[in-house]
Amino acid sequence: MAQQPKKKIVSIALLVADTPPPPVVAVRGDYTKIYPRFLQESLNTIKRHSWQPQVELHVRCYDVVKKMEYPDQGQLSDGLWDAVMITGSASSAYLDLEWTNKLAKFLRSVAEDHPLVRLIGICYGHQILARAFDGIVQSNPKGWELGTFACDLTEYGQDLLGFDAQSSACKMNIQQVHRDHVVDVPPDFAGESFINLASTERSPIQALVLKYPTEAPPLPSTAQTSAYMAFDVEDSETASSGPHPLRSLHVLTFQGHPEFDREIVENIIEVRTEMGIVTGSLREEALANAKKPHDGLKIGRAILAMLGVEEARTDTGSSMINV
Repeated sequence: MAQQPKKKIVSIALLVADTPPPPVVAVRGDYTKIYPRFLQESLNTIKRHSWQPQVELHVRCYDVVKKMEYPDQGQLSDGLWDAVMITGSASSAYLDLEWTNKLAKFLRSVAEDHPLVRLIGICYGHQILARAFDGIVQSNPKGWELGTFACDLTEYGQDLLGFDAQSSACKMNIQQVHRDHVVDVPPDFAGESFINLASTERSPIQALVLKYPTEAPPLPSTAQTSAYMAFDVEDSETASSGPHPLRSLHVLTFQGHPEFDREIVENIIEVRTEMGIVTGSLREEALANAKKPHDGLKIGRAILAMLGVEEARTDTGSSMINV
């Protein structure tokens, strides 16, 4: 009998920073449903060799607004959490609120005290992580970005996220629902520099990364500790191609919403219209943009590659994914 591949469990603490509007909840559920489903759907598109471990995602949600609850420090220290992921929110990351201040302080403490834990931020999560690392977040005087926007990727962003510089795929298309934005790249942390991967005309900081000093430090669950280990993992899963470049990332953020689809964005636009926030030509532009295709699943695969869930590759290291 052929030996069954071992199972790999990736554990993600999802910090839920809001509840989407009722029309969104009615069709897609709240963020405790939307984010785990997005991650699972992204995982389902990753082609794996038969000998690679079967991957199972363990996502636990924490209400950081009303309950102000967080992963246990002991569990973090013992390597029970591979990543902390922060959701979107209608709130502003620069506000002086008890829950906002506590969230920013917690994220900074994770980076300092549990350095093997990866940090992932989506929209508000992108902004609050920037604040946690002493970056500046403000309301954008150029206005809202609503619906799918094509983000110009830097050369490093193209390489890291797997976009083809020789085709129209060199742009990252991502659903957007925001007016606040990160003004500039945060200052260096622990001797490493934050790098911006993408930009639009309205919001020049669209995706941030902070790298580790080494190529592919282990996940906390592998090392059974969140303390940094200054060595690369020799990973037989990737064979001759070596570890995916995304495995070198400590922090990964996106201003847009890879977890949103057209129906979610259209419902949010309608709610904002009823509130008198999105009207006239802005509403028309937003609804037209919402219908455009986006790279949500591709971005989801990048997030999972950061966590060691890599696609099957050929002997030369080429990806076998065409989705």
